[in-house]
Amino acid sequence: MIALFLDYDGTLSPIVKIPEKAFMSEEMRDAVGEAASLFPTSVVTGRSRDKVKDFIQLENLHYAGSHGMDIKLSDETEAFQPTSEYEPRITEATERLEEAVQQIKGATVENNKYCVSVHYRNVQKKERKLVKNIVNRTLTSFSDLKVTHGKKVLEVRPKADFNKGHAVNYLLEYLVNKNNWDRSQVLAIYIGDDKTDEDAFKVLSGQGGFGILVSKKRRKTDASYSLKDPPQVKEFLQKLVSWKSGEAQV
Repeated sequence: MIALFLDYDGTLSPIVKIPEKAFMSEEMRDAVGEAASLFPTSVVTGRSRDKVKDFIQLENLHYAGSHGMDIKLSDETEAFQPTSEYEPRITEATERLEEAVQQIKGATVENNKYCVSVHYRNVQKKERKLVKNIVNRTLTSFSDLKVTHGKKVLEVRPKADFNKGHAVNYLLEYLVNKNNWDRSQVLAIYIGDDKTDEDAFKVLSGQGGFGILVSKKRRKTDASYSLKDPPQVKEFLQKLVSWKSGEAQV
């Protein structure tokens, strides 16, 4: 059995200048929906869970938002939120960061429930270091939060030991127990493009699964394979569907 795990930004949708406009194509939505009808499929993203679900608009997926800290299974009513106690701190940090960067043109702050994203893609290059310094200085008042780096974004997250790798393990354990699978017979595939996806790549590389890095440039990674961009991700999903559909007809 194959279990699919997909990042969103830069994987299912292109990287865009305005985060609120990171829409996936209808062709990608069809490809993901068809894959999810054949394989258990989860989206694991730094976005808030509700926000990414609004983007994708598919009900037959498991959604893990806030870098895996907010997991909602497709057939469960309650979400698994291992860092829920941090929500007030994230709200406070969001307000402080919005105030701190408001004078920097192009800088935006996005509250993703259990993490905060400070986007600087649209900031002039000469001011990007200033954004980083402001974020780090603001976070000195939040000893329970940490800053990690993504693609033109600073991610403010709880220092709690939970990331996309932990989310993948949680989802796999759920799938194995629910379906009474033999864990050794499950091939888990994770597709993602950013540094936070490396936590999932690393987990799967030690469990018989594998990661697929979405990148046009070669870089050090724990992923086993690579695809160049979201269009290639779509093609991969379509080929996976075709393979499975053909297997069922034999």
